[in-house]
Amino acid sequence: MSDLAEKTVIGCLLMDNKELHQIYDLLKPDMFQDPVLKEIYREIVKLYDIGQPANLVTVTQAVESESYTREYITQVLRDCVLLPYTSTELKSYAESVVRDYKAEVFRNILTRTQVTAAGVEYQIADTIQELEALKRSEKNKSKKLTAIVSEYQDQYFQERKEEKLYTGFSKLDEITGGLEGGDVIVIGARPGVGKSAFTSQIILEMAKAGKRIGFYNLEMSEKQVYERLLSNQSGIRLNRIRRAIQFLGDERERFERANKTLGKMDILISSGTKSVSEIRNECRHQELDCIIIDYLQLVRADTRYQSRASEVGAISKAIKALAMELNVPIIALSQLNRTSEMRETKEPTMGELREAGDIEQDASIIILLWNLDNEDKTRKGLKVDKNRQGELGKIVYRFDGNEMRFQETEEELKSKDGFKTVRTPTPFD
Repeated sequence: MSDLAEKTVIGCLLMDNKELHQIYDLLKPDMFQDPVLKEIYREIVKLYDIGQPANLVTVTQAVESESYTREYITQVLRDCVLLPYTSTELKSYAESVVRDYKAEVFRNILTRTQVTAAGVEYQIADTIQELEALKRSEKNKSKKLTAIVSEYQDQYFQERKEEKLYTGFSKLDEITGGLEGGDVIVIGARPGVGKSAFTSQIILEMAKAGKRIGFYNLEMSEKQVYERLLSNQSGIRLNRIRRAIQFLGDERERFERANKTLGKMDILISSGTKSVSEIRNECRHQELDCIIIDYLQLVRADTRYQSRASEVGAISKAIKALAMELNVPIIALSQLNRTSEMRETKEPTMGELREAGDIEQDASIIILLWNLDNEDKTRKGLKVDKNRQGELGKIVYRFDGNEMRFQETEEELKSKDGFKTVRTPTPFD
């Protein structure tokens, strides 16, 4: 069955490359038992990732080597294409290949396990660890916020499309003029300043405006993301949402109203580490209006690089390519290095973006956040330090860390750089 299933998968993909999205996260090249089909599938995935067609000619050229002649590869591919199948059967055949792979791995684990009395505890632990890894081999899937609300809300308080998108912060939208498809917007800050909370508020405002958002949070669980969104939307302190066992005052009404609102929002949330290729494959078929990645330095590279700077640079360029391909703005959060903390003035510059070179170049807009006062952590400075299509400017915010909420103030932030702002009407006026 394995040989037939593997050939059928290849045949189906050669006839229609777009169908790969059905099995991209499910079936990996190393799961193929036939070595030639393994290399063929690997090349099909590579071509798919860069948007090139995978056909008899391109795949043969890629796989041809001293081990496999052109004639042999061509014959294998023809055998695959001539098999009877339909695209609706692709996933079931891919699942069959995965099952055979797991069965083989399971047999290998048991075969090489030699139990001795002296080390039995360690041997059992190692075997269990390998089996658990095998069980977890399928990637985490994105969940709609609607499903997350349904799963978690009962655990608390008891034993034509717009061409531009707007953040909901009127002064920031005045400066940027809105976010456009193909833009990469980098929001940089030191840890603990509040860039994740700031971005969560942007997500809520976009969703309220009817936009479909893909949120890739690579450092928090889906539950933690939900709690932050709930605190912001309800005005209930985050600490109470996480720990309180009963409602106080009007909290029940606010809690229920917030969950009702969140449950209607079209937000897809994905937690856990991802590579750009995995993010691309998920987003290609979701018809998203905006993608948010928190944060850039946690994205996995698809290949190894000689330096961390080169790796982050490749990730940055891949994110820019994805924004252009899908014609959506991508907001990517980024860490800053410690340089600003060593100066008398704590105001950061975009040169302090960690592994900054390619990030600076690829970004359309760079926004930096920092604490204006070492004593009063509620006063935040925001600076649009790069804006390829518009003005630069600075804004002062008040941040309520209890409710994860930012609010623009009328306070003016003096700038020796002479930043200007231009009034641009937005849908939030």
